[in-house]
Amino acid sequence: MIALQEAEVFFKQDKEKLQELAFDTRIKNLGNKILFYKRPFDPVSITKTRCELSCKHCNTHYLEHMHQVDSPESLEKLALELLRSKVKGLVVSGGSRRDGSVPTYEFKDSLKKIRRETGLKINAHTGILNKKHAHEVSGFIDAALTDVIGDKKTIKEILGLDYGPEEYQKTLHYLRDFGVENISPHIIVGLYNGKIRGELKALELLREIDPDNIVIVVFIPTEGTEMENVDPPSIEDVSKIISIARLMYPEKNISLSCVRPGGRYRLELDREAVKSGVNKIAVPSKSAYEAAEELCLEIEEIDESRCCSW
Repeated sequence: MIALQEAEVFFKQDKEKLQELAFDTRIKNLGNKILFYKRPFDPVSITKTRCELSCKHCNTHYLEHMHQVDSPESLEKLALELLRSKVKGLVVSGGSRRDGSVPTYEFKDSLKKIRRETGLKINAHTGILNKKHAHEVSGFIDAALTDVIGDKKTIKEILGLDYGPEEYQKTLHYLRDFGVENISPHIIVGLYNGKIRGELKALELLREIDPDNIVIVVFIPTEGTEMENVDPPSIEDVSKIISIARLMYPEKNISLSCVRPGGRYRLELDREAVKSGVNKIAVPSKSAYEAAEELCLEIEEIDESRCCSW
């Protein structure tokens, strides 16, 4: 297990040597099994396409591709429909309030009812939460999917929030203290205009929380946003972040999120991610399978809908 100062030194090293060390660490601590999640949970926006932040990298684009609800009744109806289609869980999301929170807490009674009566797993994007909202959220979620950003300039310029990284750490502390079963922070690589800025600090912030999973998200240049013409982070940089995450947290699950660029980039990234020590991949490409086989990993496919945070 390495600390932040060591991580910064490692990031400057040769990618292949870093990958080799990370992969050996992964095999030593987690064995040779790799999980491939072929169908993620269905995402639901409880604010439809409304967001009070309109961040530069998203501008509500991702909300448009989720199931849309804006009342407890419509949420409960949707949950029953998804249950009939053999879905195992939901990712409850939505646009942010000006305080940086995703207001899933406003649906707490309905989400408690859904969880109790259907058995569906409730994963939730939380945003930044105060203590009161964290307590309310902890009453209905099975897993907290909290983006963690380790750089104040990124938070200000990309999200438009006047917060520091410690606010994300506070949110995770609250959720852990209130008994959330699964803490799965998301590290967004390349959020600052495709550059590495604060990702290592974000990983360091997780040390006190003892996360259950660390999920690696990769910035996607998205049409219709201020950052549509920004290049995604280099695959080398992403692979180094994954390798360092493995060295910082040798015994933890590290997942590659379904949120990552597509096309040739994804094919190359998936291969590098396997070599860098992930043990879970959401919606794997053919190159993920090829790399796993080349490295003699035992592939376990998860065919039913399930989030890579599980």
